[in-house]
Amino acid sequence: MIERNLGNIERVVRFVIGVVFAVWAFSQPAMNVIEWFVTFVSLALILNGIFSRCYIWFLLDIDTSEARKATPSTTIC
Repeated sequence: MIERNLGNIERVVRFVIGVVFAVWAFSQPAMNVIEWFVTFVSLALILNGIFSRCYIWFLLDIDTSEARKATPSTTIC
């Protein structure tokens, strides 16, 4: 499993956007391909927000969490 790579603000934003997308998709009278795609994306965003891990960020080597930033570097002068 990958390490956490999302910061707290990004987690909250992803979770809220995922919930908004899910509510919109499930409020539609008929579910077609677009609504199913939005449902899948919203589920991915909600899970990213809950578990603080994003596989796309992992592949792109992006880390917005405070864990990596908080570790002091050991450089010798």
